[in-house]
Amino acid sequence: MVATTTPDDIRWLPPTAAPVDGKLCPVCGHGGGHTPVLTVPAMAPPYPLLTLLKCANCGSTFYEPQGIRDFSDLGQDRDDFWRIYVEGFAGVWESIWPILGDQGFGKRTLLDVGCGFGFTLDFWRRCNGGEAVGVEIADYGAIGAALLDVTIYPQFLQDCAALAGRKFDIVYACEVIEHVPDPAGFVTLLARWVAEDGVLIMTTPSASFVAPGNQPTSLLAALAPGFHGFLLSPRALGDLATKAGFAYVDVREFGERQMVWASNRPRIMDTDPTNLRPMYLRYAAQRFKLDGDKGPVWQGLAYRYLRDLVNTGRLAEAKIVAARLASEVEERYGRVVAEPMETVTRLRACTSLSEVGGIGPLFLPNLYYFLGVIAQRVDDDRSRAEQLFSAAAEATTACARLGAIFFLEAISLLWPARVAAAYLRLGGPSAAEGARLLARLGDEGRVLSAANSYAIASTDIVESALPPACEALFNRGQRSDADMIFAAYLRYVKREYGSALLTDAGIANALAQSDMRIPRDPLFPLWFDGLRDPRVSAAKGALPATNPALLAVIRLGDAFAGDARIGGRARDLARRARQLAWQQVASPPGVVYDVSYKIRPPTT
Repeated sequence: MVATTTPDDIRWLPPTAAPVDGKLCPVCGHGGGHTPVLTVPAMAPPYPLLTLLKCANCGSTFYEPQGIRDFSDLGQDRDDFWRIYVEGFAGVWESIWPILGDQGFGKRTLLDVGCGFGFTLDFWRRCNGGEAVGVEIADYGAIGAALLDVTIYPQFLQDCAALAGRKFDIVYACEVIEHVPDPAGFVTLLARWVAEDGVLIMTTPSASFVAPGNQPTSLLAALAPGFHGFLLSPRALGDLATKAGFAYVDVREFGERQMVWASNRPRIMDTDPTNLRPMYLRYAAQRFKLDGDKGPVWQGLAYRYLRDLVNTGRLAEAKIVAARLASEVEERYGRVVAEPMETVTRLRACTSLSEVGGIGPLFLPNLYYFLGVIAQRVDDDRSRAEQLFSAAAEATTACARLGAIFFLEAISLLWPARVAAAYLRLGGPSAAEGARLLARLGDEGRVLSAANSYAIASTDIVESALPPACEALFNRGQRSDADMIFAAYLRYVKREYGSALLTDAGIANALAQSDMRIPRDPLFPLWFDGLRDPRVSAAKGALPATNPALLAVIRLGDAFAGDARIGGRARDLARRARQLAWQQVASPPGVVYDVSYKIRPPTT
């Protein structure tokens, strides 16, 4: 079993916790008044309890006691670790795009410090044509140099004779600075290799991301207790670059990550993924078409190519990639794609990542998800798609119990996979199972739980999945299933927004305040409550007093028809509520009024 820290182990400290004096911030050297933020065990033996302090001067966070371990201390042997990295851990796109954001021209030289396996070097050589060299002291750097045929020196930068006196157009350090004992000295060192008209680019987790409301698995990855010595504040990151002598410093945050571009002249920056991703996809296409080794490196890159083709809507190309990748995976591991649920049973019996790696690649849960998308949206094979989505969710829970930190992407897809499987079941004989799964989304989706691999569904997923399912089932006559989902949705709204958002007065008050959190469809609880009793007692053209829920929908829909947040939906519900309210009670028994709109599953 892999023993790793989980999000359950994070303990947030109260704002009233006494400031800590006598501890020097490793970023700025300030020595007192630091705010204790949280406690968390280190991720490697002997798992000491660490306290994260926020520096009173620079706003960075750092651990006490201090000490930085190497990821090899997680207990994986050399071969296991590099496979874990290339099959699932490495963010290839995430490593590449920061160097694309700087809009320089022509063939430029690149020095990648702490380059890991070397994917950025391989990309630069193939797509830019400029010289690319890296330094990496970890074992997997040497393996990457051999398998990718790139130049990586297994030395610290200051000790590398081959690079002495060199200058580079781009000096890059991706997720490195948080591992060094002296961040200021590290930035000053890197500056020595930057050409006069070159740029220093660094990425690192942001201290700003350390907050209780953020995605717990992403938060744990950013914290990486025991492996990250500190998390820089954006201000501190910019200050380090300025103090290293750079005249132009641009710091930007992207969720849990932040980046700095530092140079001696102004830069033209573009950080829009829509503009940057095509070059990355060209690299992935080149790698995919190679006819050599089909081992972990090829499969890892092919999987990422498949994922990004699906995510950018290029489904026809994705199907071609999926077919070849699935064939190569099955040639290496057996019928793990053809028989996903049998593979899940085998994964549940694993007690180590090594055993998982013997059954299939570490991206296997994610692969099931994207194969499910293709089965549903390209092949129109609902049965196969439902099987693959279910396998994606079950494989994730089977694997993530061995260490959530190794399966972050799979965990992020857990609830989308369950929602996709549930919607496919709603249209067939397993509708009740689909309804139970959606009710589970309402009850558990926003609750931190080891049983759900610490996956937290976004409010968008919950609120785009449950209301349409309620209406779809109701209009098919499956009232008990619709009521089960609706009850779970009401519990969700009460937990997430407060019980006031279940009443017409509370909803009106929330809508009247532009800065108050509201569900994407705040009128839905009232609307569906009214929908369940459509044959109201009233003459056509008159609004009955016997259905206060519909009256409230009409009143609120009219009042907030111009609201930028909900206006269109409010107008639609008010119109449909009037249509329901005007129906005659004498309608034939069993009639379901045709007042529904087209129900589509949520985008996942």
